Amino acid sequence: MMNIWYVHYHIMPQNPARTARTRAEILDHAGRLFRLRGYAGTNIDDVMLAAGLTRGAFYAHFKSKDDLFTEAVIAGTGLRARLRGAAPSAVLKAYLDKAELVASAPTCVLAALPSDIARAPLPARLAYANLLYAAIGELAGAKKRKLDSDATVAVILAVGAVALARASGDTRLSDWLLRCAHRAAIPLLKPRASPRKKRSRSRRKAAGARRSRRAARSRGGRAAAAPKARSSAARR
Repeated sequence: MMNIWYVHYHIMPQNPARTARTRAEILDHAGRLFRLRGYAGTNIDDVMLAAGLTRGAFYAHFKSKDDLFTEAVIAGTGLRARLRGAAPSAVLKAYLDKAELVASAPTCVLAALPSDIARAPLPARLAYANLLYAAIGELAGAKKRKLDSDATVAVILAVGAVALARASGDTRLSDWLLRCAHRAAIPLLKPRASPRKKRSRSRRKAAGARRSRRAARSRGGRAAAAPKARSSAARR
C-alpha cells in the first residue's frame, strides 16, 4: 500500500500556476546571468543555483541551454520595455546616463549581448531582431512607418554607445561616448516639418498653359474695348 501511494503521489501533475512561476524565476535569473557573464560564461548549474533549484528541475522547463538563451532574449528587458508608454527623450536620457551604467548590472539585452547573439543559433538571432524592431517602433511612436529612419538611427546610437561604454576600460571615454550619443540622438526625436510636395512637370506645364490662356483672353478683351471708346469720342 505504501508503494502504491508513493507512485501515485509522484505521477500527479504539478500545479500549473506554480510551474509557470518556477519557469519565470529560472528565466529571470538566466537573463540576468547571461547579460552579466555572456552565453559562454553562464552554465545551467549557475542558473539553477541562483534560482534555488537543482539541475534536474531544469529539464522540466527547458530543452537545453540554447533554448533557455533564446527564451531569455525573447523576454529581454531594457530599451524596448522602457519605451512603452514613456516619453522617448526622457527614456534615452536615462538609458544613456553614466551613473546608471556604472551603478547597476547590464539590464538591456540589446546592448549586453550583441556579440553572443552573433554566434547564437538562428532562433536567438531572430528573437534579438524582434527586440530591435520593437524598440525602433516604440521610438517612432505615431509615425506611420515602423522602421522610421530617424528612430532607427537613434536606436543605433543609444544601443551602440551603451555597448561600447560597457566594453571600454576608460571611464572618461565611456562617459564621452554616452554624452555624444545623447547629443546626437535627441534631435532625431523631434517631429520633422512635412516637406512641400513638388509638382510634377506635367502639372507645372498645364498650370502654365492655363495662365497663358487667361492672359490671352485678357488682352483680347482690352483690344475689343478700345475701338468702342474711340468711336464714342468721335461722335462727340
